[in-house]
Amino acid sequence: MEHPIIQQVVEHPGVREEEEEEDGEEEDNNMRVEGAFGGMPSHSTFRYKHKKRSKVWEEYKPIFLNGKVQFAECLYCRSRMSCKDSNGTSHLWRHQKICPGKEDVMRRRLKDSYFPCVLVNDNEPVTPGDPVNRIISETLDDINSVIPSRFKSKVWKEFSPIYVEGKLQAADCLHCHKRLSANKYGGRSHLSRHLQTCQARSQKGVFYPSSLPSLKSRGQDELSPSLTNGKVHTADYNSKLIRPGISGDNSLVARPIQVAPAHQPMPTADFPSLKKQRTSFVSAIADIGTRKVDQGTAYQELARMIALHGYPLSMVEHEEMRRFVKNLNPLVNTVSHNDMVEHCCALFQKEKANLKDKLALSSRRVSLSASIWTADGAEPAVNYLCLTAHFIDKDWKVQRMIIKFGMFQSSPTNVERLIHCKEACVPESESGAYNVIWDAIRDWNLDQKLLSLTSVGEVRDDASTSMLKGILVDKKYLPIRGKLYDIACVDDFLNNIVSEVQQYIMHLVGHMVTEFFGAHTSSSSNQQELVEVISQMSLKCPQEDAKWWHKILFRLEVLLHFKKSFPSEDVASPEDIRVAESICKILRTFYRVIEVISSPSSPTANMYFNEIWKVRTVLQEEASNEHGEISTVVREMQEMFNRYWEDLYLWLCIPVILDPRFKISFIEFRLKRAFGLKSESYLSDIRGTLQELFHEYCSSVDQPNGVATESEAFDADFNDSLDDWDQHLNEQASSQKSTELDNYLEDGLVPRKDDFDILNWWMCHTTKYPRLAAIAQDILAMPASAVQSEAAFTSRGPVIPKYHSMLSIKTIEALVCTRDWMR
Repeated sequence: MEHPIIQQVVEHPGVREEEEEEDGEEEDNNMRVEGAFGGMPSHSTFRYKHKKRSKVWEEYKPIFLNGKVQFAECLYCRSRMSCKDSNGTSHLWRHQKICPGKEDVMRRRLKDSYFPCVLVNDNEPVTPGDPVNRIISETLDDINSVIPSRFKSKVWKEFSPIYVEGKLQAADCLHCHKRLSANKYGGRSHLSRHLQTCQARSQKGVFYPSSLPSLKSRGQDELSPSLTNGKVHTADYNSKLIRPGISGDNSLVARPIQVAPAHQPMPTADFPSLKKQRTSFVSAIADIGTRKVDQGTAYQELARMIALHGYPLSMVEHEEMRRFVKNLNPLVNTVSHNDMVEHCCALFQKEKANLKDKLALSSRRVSLSASIWTADGAEPAVNYLCLTAHFIDKDWKVQRMIIKFGMFQSSPTNVERLIHCKEACVPESESGAYNVIWDAIRDWNLDQKLLSLTSVGEVRDDASTSMLKGILVDKKYLPIRGKLYDIACVDDFLNNIVSEVQQYIMHLVGHMVTEFFGAHTSSSSNQQELVEVISQMSLKCPQEDAKWWHKILFRLEVLLHFKKSFPSEDVASPEDIRVAESICKILRTFYRVIEVISSPSSPTANMYFNEIWKVRTVLQEEASNEHGEISTVVREMQEMFNRYWEDLYLWLCIPVILDPRFKISFIEFRLKRAFGLKSESYLSDIRGTLQELFHEYCSSVDQPNGVATESEAFDADFNDSLDDWDQHLNEQASSQKSTELDNYLEDGLVPRKDDFDILNWWMCHTTKYPRLAAIAQDILAMPASAVQSEAAFTSRGPVIPKYHSMLSIKTIEALVCTRDWMR
């Protein structure tokens, strides 16, 4: 039967480290030691079979097992190291160079090193009378005798080894006291990397304490995990840790201790083995340790976060943010507000370059939309122009992205901006609708790729916008002389129609709404009834800054729902209810049309005609209302709608013709029933525009360059005899081109289905109708709204945060555009 101490040590053979020093003096690797297990021979009776022996044995006491030397115990620090036949003695020489007890052995021997008393029975200390003496203090030298010590790497000069179950499992940094994995599977390179980034080590300077920690600290680290919450795990077959020897000798006989952290259960059949846990943990640590700190990438990700969530740039200078970053990685330098501006602008330029390539490769023509943004505040003194590009990419997916954010107009008395902004104010050459749009066209190379511009009233009524259209038409940048270029924003003109009759609507239903809500918010019981009705409604409650007519619509809906839910209550007179129903019907139609057209999902242009026609239909129905005041208000709204229709009908009808479910027969049906004989002029204009657009696209597809080269012109001089043949071929090709449009219009209609995807249909029919598919790819991307529905129902439209309004216009553009691109 083997000695228990030896049994414990043999289970943990020494492992060669990754970083080794050079060997010491030459030693005899084939040394054999004879002895008896029953009584270990003294150092003086140590006999050698060979003539030559190493002098290192003058510093060690040999430990025998079955007559062979297996371990060497240092005479100074009492560390016990493996010393089998195949191990040699070079590690013994290296230990003597760094032995902590060699110079101070006498002082260490005089120290009284015992474990403190551990409380296991509530607050009472352990006494000799406790069952089987489960926890008894033991000298640190004896505990150390069962711990193998082989510290070859220099890194152990700054780490303290931690043992669990007698095996090396972790290492504590002597500077910051951080505990890292250090078992035999993980190597020591991650310890070296930690020393390079250890903040505590850099603050107090590099120093090299002794390679081996004191015996007291090692013993405490050995048992410290097991003493958490007063829990100690021992082997089932060890009921006592210390007992007197059989022969009456009072020397200690150590029993192996099985130590495990209190928070980690012992390995069982259902629990992963410690070896697998250690391997997984070391792999994760090694993966993290191999990563290098890339501060440029870190700052770029921080810029993404700020732009995406609209955080203020000054957050990087907050003390809490600086502490957070330092705790994550001390090597990452903190940045200032100005540094963050540069990183945001750099990120903007990087993303912009990628999108330029995407825009150049993914589309034929691009439609633009222009909206006005304001700064968040009581009285914004600066208006911004936001320019968005809309197109269908090569995969037939609708794309929209902001390409320019510039200054539209600024109050000359904006002293605050004059003080806060570095450039003071934007010069006139860089502000205004013309300058902002033209700069974006040149910057994104869109001069020969434009199709349309959808803009709000402020931009559309600007004189410079008309001048820009004239320049583009003169340079022949726009197809069919810009007939589809200038488009009114639908939600903007619908809002104008309602605003023109605001005073009449408030006169008809204002007092009714005020009296109803005043009566049903006066008591808690009435409020409860009101809340119950509102909870049953499917309408969204408008925001505080919603348009006035949106708030009136919501309150009229609540009033009418309340009347249905509680018919016995006297809400309003029957006449007032009929007036409320008529006004609510009109406003509800306006609301739903704007909601569809300005949807964030970017609907295709073939949907606009049907939505606008709903507005015309409801106005026509309510114009014959029996209530005189309502009919008067509606007729005034009809007049405004008809003025807008003259500008809208052309670009509304062309996309419908490209819808294989309707084509031109649907347009003929609608216009003839609505306008009678007058419809012929509309239909003639629509057919002519479609033919002109088709032939222009045919020319651009067949002759992309448009100009013959000199060699082609030179060759033509020698082929004059075949000019008539070339002309004949061109006439045939022109006839075939016209046949493509005629075939499409004459083919049967596609059945209407709820899940019909018009873009997928054109993608599948590109081979059959190549030129019409190119037209559809451009026409169907035209937007009807310059803003999304979230801002379309607010009184101020899109806004930027107040803390961003004091930044320079270049920085604001970087933040707004980057946020839009990352969504």
